[in-house]
Amino acid sequence: MGGSTERSMVSQPRRRSTLGCLALLLAVPVVAYAILWLYSLLSTLLDVAAPIVAVLLVALVLAVAGPLLLLRAGRSLGPVLGDIARALWAWLRRTRLVRWIAAHFPRLTRFLMDRLAPARATGLGLTVLVLVASAGVWFFLTLLLHVVTGGTVVGTDTRVINLVATLRTPAADSVMYFITYLGSVPTVLVVTAIAVIISLLRARYEDALLVFLALAASTLFFVGVKLLVARPRPPLEDARIIQGGFSFPSGHSTISAAVYGTIAYLLIRSVRREWVRALVAVGTALLVLAIGVSRVYLGVHYPSDVVAAWTAGALWVLLVIATEDIWPSRVARPLPPRRRAFDATAALVLVVLGIGLLAADYRQLPSPPVVVAPSPEVILVDAVPTTVENQLPHYTEGLFGSRQEPVSLLFVGTRAEIEGVFRAAGWTEATPFGLGSVVSATSASISGRGDPAGPVTPSFLGDEPNALAFSLPVGKTFAQRHHIRLWTTTVVTSGGLPIWEATASFDEGFELAPRTGFPTHRIAPDIDTERTFIVGSLVDTGRVSSERTIQLVPAERGRNFAGDPFFTDGQAIILGLDAAA
Repeated sequence: MGGSTERSMVSQPRRRSTLGCLALLLAVPVVAYAILWLYSLLSTLLDVAAPIVAVLLVALVLAVAGPLLLLRAGRSLGPVLGDIARALWAWLRRTRLVRWIAAHFPRLTRFLMDRLAPARATGLGLTVLVLVASAGVWFFLTLLLHVVTGGTVVGTDTRVINLVATLRTPAADSVMYFITYLGSVPTVLVVTAIAVIISLLRARYEDALLVFLALAASTLFFVGVKLLVARPRPPLEDARIIQGGFSFPSGHSTISAAVYGTIAYLLIRSVRREWVRALVAVGTALLVLAIGVSRVYLGVHYPSDVVAAWTAGALWVLLVIATEDIWPSRVARPLPPRRRAFDATAALVLVVLGIGLLAADYRQLPSPPVVVAPSPEVILVDAVPTTVENQLPHYTEGLFGSRQEPVSLLFVGTRAEIEGVFRAAGWTEATPFGLGSVVSATSASISGRGDPAGPVTPSFLGDEPNALAFSLPVGKTFAQRHHIRLWTTTVVTSGGLPIWEATASFDEGFELAPRTGFPTHRIAPDIDTERTFIVGSLVDTGRVSSERTIQLVPAERGRNFAGDPFFTDGQAIILGLDAAA
């Protein structure tokens, strides 16, 4: 009886653990659906900016939840995966093909079985690591191929950089500059030196070697790839600071992911308290994430540079974990109390000295780089229609280069003249797109309040986000409004007047988007009527000096990002503004 009771007490926690892990595995599809639902909602609210926000949110969730799940479920998930693998293998062995392979290739069969054994150092754990690492290598090579051959990633990189340049604020500039310093060479060198010295003092020679190798290997890797690819950095006009060298991959992101990730793994392996391990894992993931984001924000790297660097750093950490599993380090003997006190004091002194050294080396955020704008192309006024038809973009684009609406309006005039004529017609210039303006507009939409200056989600024309936007609400709510986006061009008339391109549509109410099924504005399908309305309202101000219609694109039908249909005759109206008025 006693033995039976003991076995039942042992199997009951195992059964609960198994059921919990199975529930976790079954929750994966639900979580995937929730992620798709959230992305659809972001698409309806943020339009082309949704992919950027979605990537940042997913990265943030992974940085916080990923380490916690691995720490809490890793031990119990391993045996469950082993049971599932063995059950799957037992089912496969009953098939005729697998029986034939097992009979004719017994060594191969034993090799595969050993790779699925959870108790072996080279078993299931190593197999999972190899599969994950293989996926990481494939992803890195895919990004590399896009960068080298000028694939779709390159266009997306340019649009993201151009959009981020419009979102900067002085306060965010200072914060991001400090964060990027945490991934700089001086900081990583100091952190590496402290970690190596502390490991040597504690007689953890393998740990000291791994930290040093993380710095050396990641540095050699990103320097070699930079020289091989030789990708230029983003244009200086999109950068907040000046940085030399090549762009792909990000050196800050590579060494911070490799070095900080290795140190975090060694700390997690050596401490026993669960909350300390979780704090180290989440803190390190957030730090590496922030360093990469800061490089894109400051305009010294493209997003693909940073993502590729994160992948390379993660691959190094996976290599460290796999090496530790195959060749486990020797168990360190417990140190006497005096030695532990000495090590703790030495570590504290080293950390204080390192912070002091980095504080002395840190410099304040420099002034923005001075950029000399290229000379615009000067044309005669009579050549404006021909230039628009043959040289300027005809369609707006989404973040990933998908075609959107055609250009329907063009303006010949200065920015002040454009702002003046819309103001005279009763329109309100939209607040620049940003977190605060999006929150304010969303609140106004939910509460039914008016928001004449609510932001218009950015769109791209020739990889550039719109420079201006105006809206004219209908009534006192946010449900109906006229709105227009305008882009600058590099062409001016002989009189010094710039040419602007624009698209316009009318939000006729809220709907459940056809493509996403979530609430959003529904545009009126006849976008030509909106073009006519805008021309009429501006002409009534008396500030329009000329009006000319051209056939810019063929008559066509299409759908916007939310799936709403639109149709147009393909014509565009060129308005010359009266400077005297």
